[in-house]
Amino acid sequence: MDALLKEEKEVNIMVQAMKVELADCTNYDFYKKLLILTHGTRSNRKEESWHSKKSIEDFTKDLISWGHEGPFEHIKFTFFVSGISRVLTHQLVRHRIASYLQMSNRHSEPLATAYVIPEPLLNNHKAIGMYERMIEQGWDNYKTLQDYGVRREDARYVLPPGYFTHILVTMNGRELRHFFQLRCSKDAQDEIRTLAKKMLIICYGKFPAIYEDLYDKYVLK
Repeated sequence: MDALLKEEKEVNIMVQAMKVELADCTNYDFYKKLLILTHGTRSNRKEESWHSKKSIEDFTKDLISWGHEGPFEHIKFTFFVSGISRVLTHQLVRHRIASYLQMSNRHSEPLATAYVIPEPLLNNHKAIGMYERMIEQGWDNYKTLQDYGVRREDARYVLPPGYFTHILVTMNGRELRHFFQLRCSKDAQDEIRTLAKKMLIICYGKFPAIYEDLYDKYVLK
């Protein structure tokens, strides 16, 4: 029984290894200036009196309700994400209006015991055992190919996608709204949904007016 509890603890540590850090984002002070310019594009002049009638939050809600989210493209966030699998990043890079810089297994090796265990496997010890054996076999094959003189960049073909990777991601505020609507939903895959919610919480903390509706929908409920 003690061994089983120890195994569960180690598994949970692996699952909780995902880390999302905000490396940089647009300064919030710029946002009021952006909204002034946005209002100018609607009224054919740089109108600055709108904020005496409406708050930043109310005007932002208006923009979202009108479907006029173009101004949010001038807001950008850069995240450093670690402790995730290449299964996740294969989905992430499908969001093409973004910039990425990812760990290369051509030049670096993953750690033999550092890999993601999918959340649905957590309560299925037989499944976890099979999964870990496959991961370990993949690693053994990877090292054996190198022993045979195969270059690391070619030996990596046998590495399972569950191994940890890290990636730098830059997205604009509008694309992030689209990303959250797709990846925070219940039918999204577990790992990327966890990532999306962590990113949403960070975005809401920096620009609450832009992300309040999505935060309420996907984080609070």
